[in-house]
Amino acid sequence: MQNDQRYAEQLFARLKEWGNCTEQVKAHHRTQARSAQYIPASEDIEGLLPPGISQLYTHQHQALQAALQGHSITVATATASGKTYAMALPGRIKRKYEPGATLLCIAPTRALIEQWKERLASWDPAICVETYTGDTPQSQRAAIRTRAQALIITPDMLHMGMLPYHRGWASFFSRLQDIIVDESHAYRGVFGSHFSLILRRLQRVIALYRKIPPTFLFGSATIGNPDDHAAQLLGKPVSAITESGAPSGGRLTLLWQPPDDRSYLDEAAGLMAFFVSQGVRTILFGQARQSVEKMLRQVKALIPASLQDKVMAYRAGYTKEERRAIEQRLARGDLYGVVSTSALEIGIDLGDLDVSIVAGFPGSISSYMQQAGRAGRRTRSALSVLVLREDALDQYFSMHPDMLLDSPAERALVNSSNPYILPAHLMCAAYEAPLTQADMDVFGPATERTLAELVEQGKMDTRSGRYSLSDGSRSIAFQVNLRQVGQRLTIVASGRTIEETDIHHAVTECHPGAIYYSQGASYQVKQLDLEGGRIDVFPYETTFYTEPLIDTDVEILLSEHHQNRHQVELYAGQVIVTRQIEEYVKRHNQYRSILEKCSLPETLSVPLETKALWMLIADELIDQRFDPAGSLHAVEHGMIALLPLFVLGDRRDVGGVSIVPAHPQTQHATIFIYDGYPGGIGYSEEAYRQWDQLARATLETLTSCNCAGGCYRCIMSPKCGNQNRPLDKNGAIFLLRQLLVASA
Repeated sequence: MQNDQRYAEQLFARLKEWGNCTEQVKAHHRTQARSAQYIPASEDIEGLLPPGISQLYTHQHQALQAALQGHSITVATATASGKTYAMALPGRIKRKYEPGATLLCIAPTRALIEQWKERLASWDPAICVETYTGDTPQSQRAAIRTRAQALIITPDMLHMGMLPYHRGWASFFSRLQDIIVDESHAYRGVFGSHFSLILRRLQRVIALYRKIPPTFLFGSATIGNPDDHAAQLLGKPVSAITESGAPSGGRLTLLWQPPDDRSYLDEAAGLMAFFVSQGVRTILFGQARQSVEKMLRQVKALIPASLQDKVMAYRAGYTKEERRAIEQRLARGDLYGVVSTSALEIGIDLGDLDVSIVAGFPGSISSYMQQAGRAGRRTRSALSVLVLREDALDQYFSMHPDMLLDSPAERALVNSSNPYILPAHLMCAAYEAPLTQADMDVFGPATERTLAELVEQGKMDTRSGRYSLSDGSRSIAFQVNLRQVGQRLTIVASGRTIEETDIHHAVTECHPGAIYYSQGASYQVKQLDLEGGRIDVFPYETTFYTEPLIDTDVEILLSEHHQNRHQVELYAGQVIVTRQIEEYVKRHNQYRSILEKCSLPETLSVPLETKALWMLIADELIDQRFDPAGSLHAVEHGMIALLPLFVLGDRRDVGGVSIVPAHPQTQHATIFIYDGYPGGIGYSEEAYRQWDQLARATLETLTSCNCAGGCYRCIMSPKCGNQNRPLDKNGAIFLLRQLLVASA
């Protein structure tokens, strides 16, 4: 046991023998091993446990007792703490007393669907376990509705294939005792907002068939508001269980600063190649599809040829057959390494991994904890390495490692009243059963106004207080995409579909001439057809990558919140953001230098109606000793970079624009920070509520950075559509100091 606990230190020692890394390691953090905390199972339960198990972890016992009493709960404990069994056990015990009782399990990925099926079937061979996904043959669906006792379903199929046809599931719903919502932290932002309305529709349908509502059991990663988030999803109170009784082998975490002459992607790939070459099973997380592809290419170039087929990439966009094959090889231990996006952050079985490397902070503490926690065993310690980017938030953690390693995770947000999402689900609900006054509370305060708008648009009819679809002949659920808001486009190479994307990413990543990466291969975009929903690409190996040059305009539609301060006015509300792309640049892969500026054959633009925070700066603070535009631009960059300290989101989902000398509507110099999704998710509203803390953290980051005029560690942004021009670090420091004095 003692050697197992020292294993991470031994791995670190090997790393130090490989090369002097004193300058690279900015922080060590040791999480001590933890012994299991058990509660013996009572006699009536013991016979229902898996063979050889006679006791439960304390959090499993707590979850069981609450669920048997009919309380909805969320189990928010660490990775590999036995959450799956904590959620499954109550249903098994209920079936002992009601043999016909049914169980519904909702999982966000196909990989988890298969894992749940295998585990439920092995734990209780007497129960009929079925899956219901888009891959389920039509010829089998009627039989599944008849025989299923435990049904595992994706949110998409629940939305499209079950709720609209609930009459065929009448027997299943009438006996439904428990509903498991696995990996519930994944339901945030757009996806979470859709899912919160699906759960309301589900509860409404179940009420048609049984008087006693089922118990909901959520399984979540560590987030800052597990009970509140689950309650947002469900629309009802939920109790949180957060103290784990599971054992842990401990963890050694390193914050790793790459040398000045190496990018964080190069450094992360080099670290993975070292461990894989030593036969140490390793997972490397990248924060974007294209960075994953780049790192996979680098790792394969650095390891012996005999190991190259032992390392693969994993991410959204691959076919389900490709992903399933990779999952199976991981579980068998056949792969030494996998380079993944957050797609493997969610807890499918990866087998035993000993090292996790995270290339760049993933946007939230919660996501970081999940990714780092994918390596480790119950009795053997693991090594986790966060490779820091030249980035304000990464460097903030370099100076304040406790803010990453000891702070609570952020709050997860959903917006069930999103005006681009709510109307579609009200129409779906009306197809399932006409809406009445009682449903106003179910779907929230925006329901009555939204229904009136749908009636005015001719999409719904109202009679005697009941709302029905004008055309009730078919469900519209197939038209509602849960993971995006807006049009989907297909990426095609040589007649073969390689991926899909949404219209907003298509405009910035897939414009004509753009370089696009997929499964280690490099492509160039030949044609972007927005109307036809198609992007044509061709294989193209190159030494450069591309970045669009973006002009952004903001129109204010409605102010919903306002704080009037001495030298700054804060607003939050509705805006229309229009991003235009006329040009792009080619940058050298290694040095990031601009090689060429290119014009697009035609201007691309997509309007985005969303929510924003905007700051009106007093005229007297526009100090001509500094560059006014550069000062505001630097404040905007700094605040967006640090926003993930306060809200569970990704800064890639947040945009900004600074306008001087005056925005035409505000008549003042103005900084906007906006949600990158139609209708808004809540990120900018959270920035409005926590503006003082956000501004102070931004000021500290700027003043503590040693650079003279601004760098990627403080105010430069890799996603800036204006190529980080203009930026004035000293002007931003002056402005933030004045704003914070004024707000004191």
